Amino acid sequence: LPDHLQHKQAAMNGSANGEAPPSISPTPPKEPRPTSGSRRLHTRGATIAAPKVQDITDLVNAGFRDIPQIVQIVRQKPGIGFLYMTPAVAHSSIEYNPYNLKIVSHENIDRNDYSTTSQKGVTHVQGGEAEFTELDRWEQEYRYYQQLIKIPVFYLFRKWKAFTTWRKNVRHKKIMQCRKRLNENLFIVNASLRPALLNVREMCYRISDMGLCKVEKGRTYTLEDFRQAQITQLTEVAGRLSEFRDLVKEVVRSACRTALLEAGFTPDDYFYDTDTPGGYPEDGGLAPGTAMSSMLLQSDMDIYGDAPDKMTYTEQANKRSHCRRLTCFIRLADYLVVNTMHVLAVNSVSTLLNYLTEQLQNTPTQAIIQGWVDDIRQQPKEEEEEEDDKKTETVTAASVALGEESEAVLPPLFLTEFQLHTTLIDFQPDLNDFQEGQGEVIRRFQDAVLSVANLVPDSYFDAFTRPIINNKFEEKTCGEGPSLATMFEDDKHLQGIIHNIRDSVSAAFAAASQYAEALEPFRLFYQENEALDLEAIKEQDHDVAFFAESLQRYHQQHREAVAIAVQQALGMLMVDAKKLKNDLIPSP
Repeated sequence: LPDHLQHKQAAMNGSANGEAPPSISPTPPKEPRPTSGSRRLHTRGATIAAPKVQDITDLVNAGFRDIPQIVQIVRQKPGIGFLYMTPAVAHSSIEYNPYNLKIVSHENIDRNDYSTTSQKGVTHVQGGEAEFTELDRWEQEYRYYQQLIKIPVFYLFRKWKAFTTWRKNVRHKKIMQCRKRLNENLFIVNASLRPALLNVREMCYRISDMGLCKVEKGRTYTLEDFRQAQITQLTEVAGRLSEFRDLVKEVVRSACRTALLEAGFTPDDYFYDTDTPGGYPEDGGLAPGTAMSSMLLQSDMDIYGDAPDKMTYTEQANKRSHCRRLTCFIRLADYLVVNTMHVLAVNSVSTLLNYLTEQLQNTPTQAIIQGWVDDIRQQPKEEEEEEDDKKTETVTAASVALGEESEAVLPPLFLTEFQLHTTLIDFQPDLNDFQEGQGEVIRRFQDAVLSVANLVPDSYFDAFTRPIINNKFEEKTCGEGPSLATMFEDDKHLQGIIHNIRDSVSAAFAAASQYAEALEPFRLFYQENEALDLEAIKEQDHDVAFFAESLQRYHQQHREAVAIAVQQALGMLMVDAKKLKNDLIPSP
């Protein structure tokens, strides 16, 4: 304290004990109390009796903390001099504020944070620095503070802060727990497995662009030619898929070996490869699944020294745990490969559907088909030379109907031909043949990708899926891996594509059937001519009119039969009428 405050405090303590205070300054003269006036004056004078010792002691012992009353006491009893005050609660308490103070004795003050209150004002000492505020100003700031803390933003601040701190801590704890779990279980963050996982994913991405379906644009296939083209394509694809699987096997096993070595265990297949340090057990190499084998690559210890023949229970549990995790990694690689094979098959079937849909866009309407036949019967073409009949003639709908050139359109994909019977005009191959052929091609697509076997059941990975611990093979409990065949059965999208292919073929044959129905008059006169009894006609006597009428009718039938187009494009199908014409022309 400053020197003048220490002298003043000493004088106050002496008067309280009945001793004469030292002479510090002359006693100020008495001043009369004003009897009137609206303003209250607070002056220090000898007319006010000094407080009793019991009063001050009671205030100190009770830890009195009512700020308005403290200010009033200091003003009304100047003989007190000044009072020591410290925070009534700790800084960490929710009740702490700068004005929550209590009266204490000099011995109980916190020398790093305390205040003295007198009639002149309040001195706040904190950290060796003192700040003085006049009493009236300090009292006014106290009232302002009491009004401020009633505003909701300040009144609820501590609750908000406590909740925010709690939420932040809980969130941080959960994030750290999730991070730990991810680091333990996520393969992509494992330095040994991450490169292999990315490599397998890249290989799957590249091979997914390979097509199982091969269709040459502008070529018209017979059903058998189309089947053979797909079989040839799938044979080439099968070889590439086999190479792809072998490469995935090497990448995955290399990553599993590295991960197990970093965990402190030697993979069992190290002891059965001739190019590894361990060699075969019968050649004096270390037996797999023993304590020595687990420490072989961990340190430079003498491998011929004394070591336990069997792994401890802790080592056994650790190796089982690591092998179980590596089995999950192998299964993950299986899922990546199986998903790629599934996408490959679905994309190939979708490609086939796209070809068929594109061909269906060129299908003529029933009115156009009927117009072709009407033009044939009304304006038959002249008989063409015999050598022209041997050539394959492909005409479009507009060129046949109007005899004019039109823009080039996509040639039909499949070829079928008319089969003329006395009862109907049929197709060869017919709708059922094409449906079975398309179904067989789709099954071959699926068989090609199903030939890529899973990695988990492969004995190539037995060192991880059924490790040797203490010279005993562990039971293999990883199963057979994902089933691609089941995925094909459950894939509604794929089944929908197959159904659309069947509908597309049916729509193409519906147009061909309309063309066959338009040629029904030709079948009728063919049926009539086939049913004609020539022997009976020979036995009858006929006049000239009969022969004239017969010649005219047969000549008209001949010209109409010759006018039929040898090949007619009907969108997806190219209908060959050469055999039908050969059956019709000799009929008369």
